[in-house]
Amino acid sequence: METFAVVIPSRDRPELFKFCREQIERQTIQPKNKYFIAFKPENGKPDLVKRIKNGVQLAKNDGIDYIVLIEDDDAYPSKYLEQIDFNADFFGYEQTVYYNIKNRTYGEFKHRGRSSLFCTGFKVSALDDFVWPPDDTVFLDIKIWEFAQKKKKKITLLKNNPCLGIKGHGEGTSGGKGHRMKLKNQDNDLSFLRSRVDPIAFEFYTDLMKRL
Repeated sequence: METFAVVIPSRDRPELFKFCREQIERQTIQPKNKYFIAFKPENGKPDLVKRIKNGVQLAKNDGIDYIVLIEDDDAYPSKYLEQIDFNADFFGYEQTVYYNIKNRTYGEFKHRGRSSLFCTGFKVSALDDFVWPPDDTVFLDIKIWEFAQKKKKKITLLKNNPCLGIKGHGEGTSGGKGHRMKLKNQDNDLSFLRSRVDPIAFEFYTDLMKRL
């Protein structure tokens, strides 16, 4: 039977990290291992690649077959891990919805041929010949999916991503401009947020809003 683990890279986000752990505990199927990669940063530069490399190596050492990447600031439904494709080398969603809790805006982004990092999973052995980019690379997802396409790996990319990428929370180090930008659609009454996350997550993120 195939085994899988989750790898959660986290840095200076204690509140979000705690909630992320709670989200994983509520998953309807549980991973064999959970690798929380939250070591103290060596400098002020991004180090996401280093953290994920660390998690992948731990999984390989433990004989894990598949990895699902989880990011500590995003919202995952409790059935998310049920959607793992054990027949693919790489799997994810070619559409992402982001929500900025600071300005209460949201937007949908389509990215044919790849998935956002926080919704990416892969067979551990499928990365054996992957050349990792420098540790301070921010857009690791693009590198991983370019590799998967170039090497003609077996890929599963679904539509209708059930997760919600959370932006604008202001906690810890963040990569990309999404945390600062105003997205296309306004959600003043929070009806969209309520429709996209479970009640526990809705309470958590709205409480964060009050403190921004």
